[in-house]
Amino acid sequence: MKMKFFAAGLAVASLAVLFGCAGGAAQANRSVTLACEAKTIAEDASADSLQMLSANAKLDSAKALEAAGKNEEAVALADQSALEYRLAIATAERDAAKKEDERVEAELRSEVERKLIYQSILDQETKKAEAK
Repeated sequence: MKMKFFAAGLAVASLAVLFGCAGGAAQANRSVTLACEAKTIAEDASADSLQMLSANAKLDSAKALEAAGKNEEAVALADQSALEYRLAIATAERDAAKKEDERVEAELRSEVERKLIYQSILDQETKKAEAK
C-alpha cells in the first residue's frame, strides 16, 4: 500500500517537473504538498528519526520560503525534503525486508533440523524392521 502512495507521489512529482513552467507559487505549493505527503508515508513506515529530522528541517524551511514568496528556493528545499523522505521510506522497507528474511531463514533452518531428526528416526525404525 505504501508503494502505491510512493508511486502516486512520484507520478505527481514527474508531472510537476514537466509542467514546471506554470506559476512559481503554484509549483512551490505543489512541491511542499508532495513533501508533506512523503512525510506522512515516512512516518507511517516508521522511518529512521535521524533521516526524518533533516527532511523535516528542509520542509519547514521550504514552507517559510514559500510564505516569504521565495518560490524557487522553496521548490528546491521541498524537493530535497521529499527525496530525503523517500530515502527514509526505502531504508525502512529494506530493514523490514531484512528482518523478515532473517526470520524466514531461521525458520527454514529449524525445519531442516526437524526433517533430519525425523529421517534419523525413520532410518532406525527401518533397520529394526529389517533386522526382525
